[in-house]
Amino acid sequence: MSVDSSGARRPLAVRAGLVVMNGSMKVVRHGTRIRSYVRRFVRFVLQGLRVVRHALLRVRQSWKGFRYRSRWTRWGGAAWRTAAFVKAPRETRERRLLAEAYTSKLTFAELSKDRGFRLLPPDHFGDMAGVIATCRRLFESKVARRDAVAGSRGDAPDGHLRVRETKGEYLRNLLSNDDLQNHPALVDFALSDAAMGMATSYLGTIPYLNRVDLLYSVPRPGDEKVSSQLFHVDPEGLTQVKFFINVFDVDEAEGPFTFIPADETARVIREVGALRRKLGKQHAGRYLDDEIAAVGATDAIVRVKGPQGSGVAVDTSRCLHLGSRVAPGTFRLCLYVQYCTTRERGNAFDVERFRNDPVRHLAIRHSLASRGKGVSAPHQMGGMS
Repeated sequence: MSVDSSGARRPLAVRAGLVVMNGSMKVVRHGTRIRSYVRRFVRFVLQGLRVVRHALLRVRQSWKGFRYRSRWTRWGGAAWRTAAFVKAPRETRERRLLAEAYTSKLTFAELSKDRGFRLLPPDHFGDMAGVIATCRRLFESKVARRDAVAGSRGDAPDGHLRVRETKGEYLRNLLSNDDLQNHPALVDFALSDAAMGMATSYLGTIPYLNRVDLLYSVPRPGDEKVSSQLFHVDPEGLTQVKFFINVFDVDEAEGPFTFIPADETARVIREVGALRRKLGKQHAGRYLDDEIAAVGATDAIVRVKGPQGSGVAVDTSRCLHLGSRVAPGTFRLCLYVQYCTTRERGNAFDVERFRNDPVRHLAIRHSLASRGKGVSAPHQMGGMS
């Protein structure tokens, strides 16, 4: 019986209130206990997810490192070529046979298979004046000249100049898939006999036309060189061909595309790797200027300077390269075309326009899978690390 301190029985309302209060206290105590258990469980799950994520990142980095290093061995190159054939034997054969028939009918300049590049004078392509004019119109429509010279870091009004952390400070992609649809002259150039014929002959297959873009380089605050401003090779496939064509005159101040020929690159990677192991340093996919100098490769460096329309066709999977070391008060604009031997996510092209052209249709039909997706720019996403 519930009584007060004098021994008298408490009123019913008081007794009922006490029962409710005691019950509520029990519920609160149980609730606090349950909440503590829930919090512990959530912490356990989050810790587990962090462990799994870190493990996956380590596996991914190890796999990238293995791919990177194995590409420079004879057995590795053979293994990756075999894997590509096994993955799509019919298409691989189709591309090779069509490439033989296609290039046998053409006359074009060839890339050096040993050195992995060819420098292009401004008059190399007969229709380059029209292509350059199209590039400049697109550039002016997206970036005011005063912003280019000032090295503005803001987004452009049309939203195509998305500023990414670190790289957005100095290197930006200007073109969208819609731009390429509205200005077909740029895709026509990439699929021309003079350009794609050169890439096809070097690669030995009808390549995947992966990207057509304008690369806009501006000064980066500070003197430290980061990301693609350091020497590196690109991760896509065993071989590829990229065209970098200067839309405006380029000298040292504009931060020219800079590379080391493939034969020297193989030596540099081998000797810098040995030097790093000797010094107890871990492998990294970026190579410092001091490391290049330490293995005596400074004299092998090629800088693609020259007037508008000049440029280079280069295998960036085999040639160490860098760019965008732009001095204050200037900028660099390049027409960029990428041909790959592997299917990569890139631009979405107007496939129907080339439905009756077996060579060009084969070069771009894979891009149907990229419709409705953002353009992937692996050359600006850190490359090999």
